[in-house]
Amino acid sequence: MVRRLAFRTTRALLLFLAVGALAACFRPRVESSLPTGAQRFSAPPVYGKWWAMTAECSGATSSLSTVQWFVVPGVSLFWRDGSVVNGYWSREGNAIVLAEGALEDGTVVRHEMLHALQDDGRHTRTFIERCAGVVGCMSACVEAARRSAPVIAALPRASASQMLIDVAIDPLERGLTGSDGYFALTVSVRNPSRDSVVVELPRSPESAAASWFRFELSNGTVVIMNSTPAQASGSMVFAPGETRRAVFDIRLSQLLEGAASLTPGTFAVRGGFGTEWSVSKSFALAQ
Repeated sequence: MVRRLAFRTTRALLLFLAVGALAACFRPRVESSLPTGAQRFSAPPVYGKWWAMTAECSGATSSLSTVQWFVVPGVSLFWRDGSVVNGYWSREGNAIVLAEGALEDGTVVRHEMLHALQDDGRHTRTFIERCAGVVGCMSACVEAARRSAPVIAALPRASASQMLIDVAIDPLERGLTGSDGYFALTVSVRNPSRDSVVVELPRSPESAAASWFRFELSNGTVVIMNSTPAQASGSMVFAPGETRRAVFDIRLSQLLEGAASLTPGTFAVRGGFGTEWSVSKSFALAQ
């Protein structure tokens, strides 16, 4: 009896070790399907913040540590399945592959993060609804996501002036120090109505490229502006009380050492939606 028990224990131990070894090797290797020259890299700290932002807007939950990261050095675009892309997500190994030129582009990185969080390579309506402005979504993405969009003809119309517009600077206490720090300007727009509404963007006669969200950053001498272009339809649906936002990622070194050559000091920023602006806010920019 003792020998028989010992034999079964040994078999159980061997089975346990085999399962453990299998689990250690379970993460699929994706190197064989990568673009030529692609290299593995570790996600920088800012990716943790971007992952949290994407998880919040999508409502999906997963760990950033499950994603494998690869970069194609020296390029801004590369070929993938007959198309030119700056990044893609692969279910094989839960891998995100980025062009080197897109490594610091938050909207591109968060776009691929959204694929990983949803475990879906398709462009769902989340890209243009819940996560619009947080992740990038160009024409092909918008077209695919809109195929199942609801009919909005019967919804009441509202103007941008009826929305509540705000701008937030994040993180003031962490991201505005050090030449490699990042911070984000987030323009948010909330529908104060108890009803769903459609906001239609008036087309400006001076500009063919109208924009939804925008910001203006100034130190009294230099003014920096950026915006997100309006979709072809020129309309955006807001659910009752819904807040939509656009995130503008800024690297401190690009402000201090780039073409703007800004000097540390006090800055004012305001967020815009259509032709309307939020109240201006001030913050200190330190090197």
